[in-house]
Amino acid sequence: MIFIYINIEENRVVTISKNQRIEDLYSQANLDEFQVNDDFDMSKDMPSEENEGEFVTLDGFLNATEFLERYNADYKAKRTHTYPSMEEQIDMQYWDAVNGTTTWQDVIAAIKAAHPKP
Repeated sequence: MIFIYINIEENRVVTISKNQRIEDLYSQANLDEFQVNDDFDMSKDMPSEENEGEFVTLDGFLNATEFLERYNADYKAKRTHTYPSMEEQIDMQYWDAVNGTTTWQDVIAAIKAAHPKP
């Protein structure tokens, strides 16, 4: 899991954190947090300064607009950001078993319906 913090007003990705939320950044009003899978493509092709006409691939150099375009085109990223935490899902499953309800299944089905596979 990768946590990405962006400042839309400044059109920049502020920081990228692997496997853990940065609470200080998450609470800042001018930053938006996004969660994506580890295989989310953060690379960007940039013109080479050494060889005219060639490009160099850099990882993590997307600006906020580029990140959001890629994020919004990726159903996996949208689902990942929308799913409840694993702790919440396990709790839902427990209470569904105790109460004979389908809360967890309903939540997951709604997320999958809202962000379908292409």
